[in-house]
Amino acid sequence: MKNRIKWIVLGLLLLAIFVLTFMKTPEAITSMLENISKEVESYSAFVHILFLVVIGLGLLVKKIRNSLFSLFIAFLSLSATIISVKYVIASNIIIFAMFLVLIIHAYLAKNLNFDLKNIAPVNLFFGILGLVFGFWYLHWVESPVWLNAFLYSPLGAVNCPTMVTICGFLCLSQKPRSAILEAAVALITLYFGFFGIFRLGAYVDVVLIICALFLIVRLGSYLTYEHTFGERKEGIEAKL
Repeated sequence: MKNRIKWIVLGLLLLAIFVLTFMKTPEAITSMLENISKEVESYSAFVHILFLVVIGLGLLVKKIRNSLFSLFIAFLSLSATIISVKYVIASNIIIFAMFLVLIIHAYLAKNLNFDLKNIAPVNLFFGILGLVFGFWYLHWVESPVWLNAFLYSPLGAVNCPTMVTICGFLCLSQKPRSAILEAAVALITLYFGFFGIFRLGAYVDVVLIICALFLIVRLGSYLTYEHTFGERKEGIEAKL
């Protein structure tokens, strides 16, 4: 019952997010995100440096990798939540506050595992794809976009680069995993991927769709496998 309530709450939050994203015109959303990205350029540069430090240390020092990667995606969620509060973006407040809570819960429950030693190549591919395009997000920056994206893309500030980066880290995670965290991140990232392409003209958001679909397929295969072999209570509910 407790786990069912979690999924019901997640469904209601997804519905609220969907409704809120259609309360402004695409032009208004584009203008708002462009302004935010411009105003947080210095902060974005700091987050980019922090990203590189976290990845470097995480790869070099295995003992702290789990904590480092988990804390970093929690930091990104907290950062995006605070910026969303500052600019009064209701949908983003819900999204990133929810991500933050689920990440902390998964970490404390030991359901965030970044042991890369035996990682499957497919997980590594989609994880790297998400991280590269989260760091080098080719939208919301001034020309030359390809260069400025390396320095100022609004990672930790606005939706898409932050979501695809979190998605990328989760693609790198190994079992045991938090099903509700991966479902929340994947479904919301998928939705904003389509939203960005068809409502905002951000065609780079195809990467959000690709990474989110991978997470959904992986999660679906895992849940189906557990259910097929009669281990649902032990293998799934105990890990949520």
